[in-house]
Amino acid sequence: MKKQDLAPHIDWIIKNQSPDGSIAWDLNDKCDPWDHLECLIALAIWEDNKTFKKGIDWFLSNLDANSFIKSEFIKGQPSKEYYEHHHAIYLAVPLYQCLLMSNNDSYVKNHLKTLNNLVEAVLDVRDDQGCFYWAQDEKGMCDNSLITATASIYLSLKCAINTFDYYGSKTNALKKELELLKESFNNNKYRFNRDGIDRSRFSMDFYYPFLAGLNENYKHLKDEIKKFHVESLGIKCVIEEPWVTFAESSELIIALCRAKDFEMANQIFNEITNFKDSEGILPTGYQYAEKIFWPEENSSWTNAAYVIAADCLFDVTGKGKAILS
Repeated sequence: MKKQDLAPHIDWIIKNQSPDGSIAWDLNDKCDPWDHLECLIALAIWEDNKTFKKGIDWFLSNLDANSFIKSEFIKGQPSKEYYEHHHAIYLAVPLYQCLLMSNNDSYVKNHLKTLNNLVEAVLDVRDDQGCFYWAQDEKGMCDNSLITATASIYLSLKCAINTFDYYGSKTNALKKELELLKESFNNNKYRFNRDGIDRSRFSMDFYYPFLAGLNENYKHLKDEIKKFHVESLGIKCVIEEPWVTFAESSELIIALCRAKDFEMANQIFNEITNFKDSEGILPTGYQYAEKIFWPEENSSWTNAAYVIAADCLFDVTGKGKAILS
């Protein structure tokens, strides 16, 4: 695969960017900030600096005084009145990807203070066992920790550390926090079955710790894939549902690249590539019992995840991969 092969996915992301800079799901005006940042990682890989910076500006303009961002926007306005703690800090990943590309030193440097504020804010939303509360609203912290959210925070903090290191900032204390986070995650698994729901049913909860580097038992990764992989189709979202999703499949490819299982990563990549439409864009998912694409959308963030996975697997940029920090 060559970088140019990813052009349809990038074009679709750009088409979903509103004039204010936010990137919607699928021409429907709904914007999830984490998904928005996932699209910015893909734009950084593509080196579309104009669209990338426009997206960064929108995100920064919607951070509140405490360095958090509302969890959803519709037509530019917050549509959910709470904050998911892994959202704002995820800015560290596209910023670091931007730094890894050419001629972006001064641009990223201008955002170091904001990045430091984001780090301090997220480190301050842990319970007495060191686990991150999933969200907060006007009443305070809500819900227990989530596996994927914690793994996303872990990855984001690694990217923040790498960025600070690049500019010569002191990061020993933050690196210690990262070690404690990993220890807390692995020693407090009971904290993650929120509301009595067994998280092992969800593919994201299985592979995301591997993607982020929280879990490095790659034999377990390869064994567990069998529960979610559907031959020739990709990766199921929920273990009992006949539904493969192409963002989850792409993210598992990234986890497999971290585990250096390029054979399996390539197999899944080829499987989901077959689902591109006539314009070269991936839908969100495929319900294989009904033989229909569902939901009826071509989500921008799904196509962004595919771009990121392609770069991890085929090194289409020849540059560093923030997602594999």
